[in-house]
Amino acid sequence: MSDDHRQGYHRVWSLLIPPLRPHPNVISGYRQAFAGRSGRMLLLGVTPELADIAPDLIAVDRNAPMIANVWPGDTAARKAVQGEWRNLDFPDGTFANCVGDLSLVSQPYPDDALACVREIARVLAPGGRFACRVILPPERAESEAELREAAQSGQIGNFHAFKLRLGMALAAHQPQPQINVEALLDAFNGMFPDRDQLVRSTGWDRAHVDTVDYYRNSKVVHAYPARQQLLSLLSPMYARIEFVPTSGFELSERCMLMIADTT
Repeated sequence: MSDDHRQGYHRVWSLLIPPLRPHPNVISGYRQAFAGRSGRMLLLGVTPELADIAPDLIAVDRNAPMIANVWPGDTAARKAVQGEWRNLDFPDGTFANCVGDLSLVSQPYPDDALACVREIARVLAPGGRFACRVILPPERAESEAELREAAQSGQIGNFHAFKLRLGMALAAHQPQPQINVEALLDAFNGMFPDRDQLVRSTGWDRAHVDTVDYYRNSKVVHAYPARQQLLSLLSPMYARIEFVPTSGFELSERCMLMIADTT
């Protein structure tokens, strides 16, 4: 595998389901957040569910394979370009709005996450809006033993929800609230050495479970900062920051739509 597993993640994109991909209720939440707002939209990544959220949209993704294989295609209303969110190739104030689903999870905390939200603020016009689904860790971190028991007793409905919960549990014991995804793979393999038995006991789709193998040799970090940590990052650049609950899918109680307006 590549040291950035996202280079090949398009191969398993169809196997990703909520909470990893946006549920229809989340899409509705984004539409409500931008209702009545006009102007060009910046999309972080090539999430196909968000490709038509605005009539004038530019998507930016660092990985060419994702653009080639996941993006539903350029039209007169939208296009995708390759680029880095921490160094966007647009003049100040280019966009009226910005949207990204779980985009900050992939930004190491605090330095890369700060650089990302600062760059988004730069390319947004005054009063511009940034909306992004974030995952907030629980106040008390779950243990690996608790997660193993919850999985085997049928309390976790899908593997992707489990994977996020495991990531948060592991990140809670690090100096910063994040975990290298290969370390997550190692922890998962240690917890469940027999995947056939795991699938039998949980009812999870084996193809979904095996997507975790894309983390092998990857240097990507997943970050799960708490609400106050996110507020500290954004408050110097954004005048109003709101967290709106989501619903209708597993782990929605930890998923919030973070809506922030530039000064």
